[in-house]
Amino acid sequence: MLKLYDNAESTNALKVRFLLAELRLEYEKVDVPLDAKPGWYGDVHPFSLVPTLVDGDLVVTESNTALRYLADRESRTDLYPRDPARRARVDTLMDSLSLQVRPALWAAEEPIQYGTPEPDDWRTPLHEALAGFERLIADDGYAAGDFSIADCAIAGRMWHLHELPIDLAPYPRLTRALALASARPAYAAAVGTARA
Repeated sequence: MLKLYDNAESTNALKVRFLLAELRLEYEKVDVPLDAKPGWYGDVHPFSLVPTLVDGDLVVTESNTALRYLADRESRTDLYPRDPARRARVDTLMDSLSLQVRPALWAAEEPIQYGTPEPDDWRTPLHEALAGFERLIADDGYAAGDFSIADCAIAGRMWHLHELPIDLAPYPRLTRALALASARPAYAAAVGTARA
């Protein structure tokens, strides 16, 4: 059986729970506290980060890799296309989310989640990152047009976006894609798992 080392507040873990629910895969959930990770967890994940997905002898320590792996494992080419051009679009969305948007989003979220001092100006970098990301999102439908693992990544990572004091009106494509993804029953199940 699959095992997910998880934490209810981890947006990266939420991505993986979303896809597991979408795929209707059973898994064992192991809660890992974020503020004081137990010493044994360093034996599971080399950087002691959450989540970690374990499938038999395979240990996957990156959430986006876990999404790619699960879609391929289940032969779900509708979620992670085999066509190189369509796959590149999904990969571009996921990698841009991690490399460009996540750092700016984290700077905005961290003071809210952990009560740390607010940086002088997180709004400009976040708006710049969201503006660039907006250009990558499909004109209609989900982020890549059809529902894909990119939507799991985006909806999971942007779970707290609505809590930030920013205007999302300049990002209608992102807003639409998030609304579509978060309306899926699997997303509700994944969020419900976090709050249970």
